[in-house]
Amino acid sequence: MTTALGELEGKVVLVVEDEFALASDLASKLAEIGVNTIGPAPSVERALAHIEGSSRIDAAILDINLGGVMVFPVADELLKRNIPFYFATGYSRDVVPPRFADQIFVEKPFDKKAIYGALTACRSSVKKVSRAQKNLVLSALSIREHGFIRPFLKPVQLNKGEVLEQQFEEIRTIFFIETGVVSVIASSLGGSQVEVGLIGHEGVTGTGLLEGDWSTPYKLMVQIEGTAQCIDVDSFLRLTHRAPQLRSLLSSFSRSFAIQISYTALASSLYTIEQRLARLLLMLDDRSDGHVLQLTQDQLSAMLGVRRAGVTTALPFLEGEKLIRSVRGKVIVVDRDGLMLKANGSYGIPEMEYERLMGFPARSTEELGKKVERE
Repeated sequence: MTTALGELEGKVVLVVEDEFALASDLASKLAEIGVNTIGPAPSVERALAHIEGSSRIDAAILDINLGGVMVFPVADELLKRNIPFYFATGYSRDVVPPRFADQIFVEKPFDKKAIYGALTACRSSVKKVSRAQKNLVLSALSIREHGFIRPFLKPVQLNKGEVLEQQFEEIRTIFFIETGVVSVIASSLGGSQVEVGLIGHEGVTGTGLLEGDWSTPYKLMVQIEGTAQCIDVDSFLRLTHRAPQLRSLLSSFSRSFAIQISYTALASSLYTIEQRLARLLLMLDDRSDGHVLQLTQDQLSAMLGVRRAGVTTALPFLEGEKLIRSVRGKVIVVDRDGLMLKANGSYGIPEMEYERLMGFPARSTEELGKKVERE
């Protein structure tokens, strides 16, 4: 411990705490080992100003609730700048967004040993995002948690029409989708079925397992072929106990997917076929590597739950407005902004909620800025 404390001497630590007595006590404890403090900052605004105006910050200690305002914008800014931090709080990990679930927590009231140990630990394990994975959930994991799951992942090909989960059957494999699109299909007892949601590189299958549900009321079928990283159920469940960030990400994705399903119901009830088709094409484009969607009219009609004649009429309508190009077996998205206008509000809220819950967009910012080259 003495060696570790010696390594902290002369370091500059930002303290973010709104209770004056606690902040003063923390600053005093840090001063005892030669740590220089910035702040204490009692608000998000003051903390961000310190970050912007300081030439050097080696680490930060963050209270979560600052006078009723959550500290997460400060944590985001620290992550961007690769500055390590830990939470000193009375809250549990459950209150923080998934991107922070892997951070160190120290409970109040402050204990010297815990403060110094956490400060040393967080400085030696700065969170970095893994860029090697195409699946956004895996990419959001810290290097430490990615190291937990990597040995158990197996790359697989997803073939068009392949069933990943059968309705009412036990889930045996979890799929982190990398490319391609999986349809989530609800079926009635009479055999009628309709697509209620999509999963692509932004998500993962089998999140109901987190709640102890080993079967699914849906059928999951590959709609557009692609690739995934898969893991068996036993390994998956063991890992969720070792990896709090992974568990938090999966829980947030499950919540965001439930929102997607509810807005699919809204679109099916209140919007025209043309508007629903525009929404579906935007959702598929979000989950594709480019703007070319390998889809037949039969697939589109099945996904929308309408007769093929409805799609046959709607596609030329969108093409006539120069929003898409439709050729045999594929649809090319030409004008995303125009499609969003055509969707008339049926698209957008689930996508915003995904970003709010997960901490990153379902589409990369690089893709968002791309335009289709007209052939």
